[in-house]
Amino acid sequence: MSILESTLIVAALFINIFLIGQYEGSMVRRMDWRTIAVICLIVGVFETFSMWIGYLLTRIPFFSESQSQDLRRFCYFVAAVLFLSIAVYMIYKAILRTPIQEKLREIAYKRIAKEVILVALFTFMAGIGWGFIGHNIYMATGVVGAATVVATVCGIYVGYSQGCRMRYAIYGTGGAMLAFVGADILIRYL
Repeated sequence: MSILESTLIVAALFINIFLIGQYEGSMVRRMDWRTIAVICLIVGVFETFSMWIGYLLTRIPFFSESQSQDLRRFCYFVAAVLFLSIAVYMIYKAILRTPIQEKLREIAYKRIAKEVILVALFTFMAGIGWGFIGHNIYMATGVVGAATVVATVCGIYVGYSQGCRMRYAIYGTGGAMLAFVGADILIRYL
């Protein structure tokens, strides 16, 4: 996997977390840094854990010790399909343009946990893709963990100050990045 592909994957995951933070930030009366720290902890733990679990599934001896070229091609195909699936979902969200009601309320940890679990599913799928491609999981997990914390803080701040502007363009950009990665894997490795 090239550095460009790795960067695009992390950027697309960053975008998903940023959008959650932006949505939550657009609805708060004031910024409370203790609450933001707890949210960053929740997001960081969910994201790094799901990346690890996805990666560890690919370390099952059947996959990791096989020398079969057909199995390797199949793994690349699965990785490409996973990235393309996430891309389709993000582009669908961009096209759908569901209206957002921005009303003042407090940040609810349950609501954030539900949203983060959905994004963690995408991160889990990215971890599987990462494992099949054979990339360094320690670096990937560290970068994803740090990126999610930064994305959360940036998203909450942007939502607080600007609202949910450009939400659909951001979804489309993230989807386009993952579509590029999926297509690149299909073309390069198959």
